[in-house]
Amino acid sequence: MFLGIADVSLVIFLQSTLTNATLEGVRWAITFQSSYNGTDCSSSQASCITKVVQDNCYGFLNSYSSLVTVNYYTANDLSNPVETCNSGTCTQTGTLPQTLSNGTVVKYANQPGNIVQVQVSNFPWNWLFPVAATGYHLTAKSINLNASSMDVLGSLAVGATTPPNP
Repeated sequence: MFLGIADVSLVIFLQSTLTNATLEGVRWAITFQSSYNGTDCSSSQASCITKVVQDNCYGFLNSYSSLVTVNYYTANDLSNPVETCNSGTCTQTGTLPQTLSNGTVVKYANQPGNIVQVQVSNFPWNWLFPVAATGYHLTAKSINLNASSMDVLGSLAVGATTPPNP
C-alpha cells in the first residue's frame, strides 16, 4: 500500500514539475533574452528555451531533450504552428511572411505578438510497483506524461529590430 501511495505521489510531482518547467520555458521565451546562463541564444532561441525547461525539471529531462518542442503560431491560425523547433532544429510549417487580418505583416515566426508554445510530449514513466496482474505474474505498465504552456510573445529587447533566430 505504501509503495502505491509513493508511486502516485511521484507521478503527481512529476506532472507538476513538467508543467512548471514548460511555464518557465515560455516565460523565458516571451522576454527575448540574448543569453541564458552564459550561453549565447542569438543563433537558436529554441535551444535556449529547451535548456530552460531542462534546468527546471530537477534532472528528469537531462537525457530527454528531444521530448521538448517549441511551436510558434500566428494570430491567423492558432491550430497549426508556423514553425516547429525540436532538438535545435526548426522547421517552417506555415507560410511567412503573412498578413494578419489587422494588416500587420508577420515576417518572423517568433515576432512580437505571435504565440509561443513549449511542450513536453510522451515523457516515459515506469511505475515503481507493478500495477497489473496477469495470472501469477505482476507486470509494470508505463505511462507517458505530457505538459504544455503557451503565451503571447512580448516586445523585443531595447535596441533590437528583429527577433533572434527561433
